[in-house]
Amino acid sequence: MSKDHIKTFCIISILLIIAGFVLMFSSVSYGTSLGSSWLMKQSEGIADTSQYNMIVKTYINNFVIIGSISLITGLLLAMLTYFAPLFLRKNKG
Repeated sequence: MSKDHIKTFCIISILLIIAGFVLMFSSVSYGTSLGSSWLMKQSEGIADTSQYNMIVKTYINNFVIIGSISLITGLLLAMLTYFAPLFLRKNKG
């Protein structure tokens, strides 16, 4: 692994970690916003309250899941970026 690869992987992992945290911690506002836009698309902006709550919870859960996947992927990539050069140097010597 060259230094350019390591630098690129570090940048990608940091971006994935930041995106994961942003998606997880702002999932409520994103989910509520998408739920409100769903409600406006209904006929006359009227829907059953339980159905609206289910839609909002589903959107929130989707953002939490996507954020968690991004965070875990970023952390795994960061660990790979850290440990791969150590193992490659060890095997060469």
